[in-house]
Amino acid sequence: MPKITPILHQKLRNKINDQIIEHPFTDYWDIFVLKHQHPINIALHVIGIFIFYGLLFCSWKFHNFWLLFCLPLTQLVGLIGHLLFEQSHIDLIDAVFSWRASSCLGRMLLRIVFGKYKDDIKQRQEILSNYQQNVN
Repeated sequence: MPKITPILHQKLRNKINDQIIEHPFTDYWDIFVLKHQHPINIALHVIGIFIFYGLLFCSWKFHNFWLLFCLPLTQLVGLIGHLLFEQSHIDLIDAVFSWRASSCLGRMLLRIVFGKYKDDIKQRQEILSNYQQNVN
């Protein structure tokens, strides 16, 4: 079995899906956008964000800290979106918890609210398409 170097490990974590492993993106935001293109997957992620913060608020408001044990279940909402609609690569570390994925989820929510996320998707698709045409 080949040794997994840190560079290979990062490359495997940053793959977009099983068909798109090689790509020009080094910023995780670009990869994140390409992994979150399907409208239903995006909607499920937004719902998961609201459930997450709703649980935090309810736990605080009602002094029921047992609700905090439900927080990991909010990840399932997004995972369902990936499994059923997006078929993009799911990195286990990002699925459980990572700062990079969490910050990208927040950024995605803001971009959706301001109506910019569709432009983000289109721009990344064009960059990827141009890259793939030049490679082939």
